Amino acid sequence: MSSDRPSRADARAQLTLGVITLGQSPHPELEQAFVDAASTVRVRVRGALDGLGPQEIADLARRRTDAPVLVRLVDGSTRTIGMEWLHPLVERLARELMEADARLIVIACTGDFPPCRCEVPILQPSVVCRNELAARSPRARVGIVAPVEAEARVTAARWLADGFLPVVTWASPRRHVEVMRAGQAMRDADVDVVMLDDLGHDVGSAEEFARRCGKTVVTARALVARAVQAELLTR
Repeated sequence: MSSDRPSRADARAQLTLGVITLGQSPHPELEQAFVDAASTVRVRVRGALDGLGPQEIADLARRRTDAPVLVRLVDGSTRTIGMEWLHPLVERLARELMEADARLIVIACTGDFPPCRCEVPILQPSVVCRNELAARSPRARVGIVAPVEAEARVTAARWLADGFLPVVTWASPRRHVEVMRAGQAMRDADVDVVMLDDLGHDVGSAEEFARRCGKTVVTARALVARAVQAELLTR
């Protein structure tokens, strides 16, 4: 019997996934990660700092903060900007993506990003990563690799508050020497699993890190992409 009702696959083909990076877009590796996870879904990546000039960004980076976040600019350089200054920019973008028909939004930040007012679901990578590592480490002993040294203290405090016994180091996904150093540092750590806690780390980073430390290594990017796929399959 034929039916005029669209299949679930057809319905997913009409969905738009909004991804908000805390720096500037484009972010082709992020877009590709989510396209690979849900190939029939449109992916729109926007950056919280899109449209801001160099002076405006420099002014944000100079503001005092207790929650520093490393963000990437379109020229490949990075800045450290406080979470509290990025939040209103992200919230505005979330609403714009919703108005552009996004049915699920991912904030590309593995820290505890403050809630955003938005009428569509917002996937928080921090929740996904906590749940996954809790399942992988019955002893709650986890290795966490922050993207920059300035975030290491905040990252350690966050995971400790969530009931884990974290060992924290740092490595930028764009600095191979840091990945090698951090992998070596984790070799002697008493942890069950290591997570590269930045969405910039890809499978190549994970494989290199695993060779260095000899432990199970996962990336936040892969965990979040899998969660997006599962969420979209229910829609």
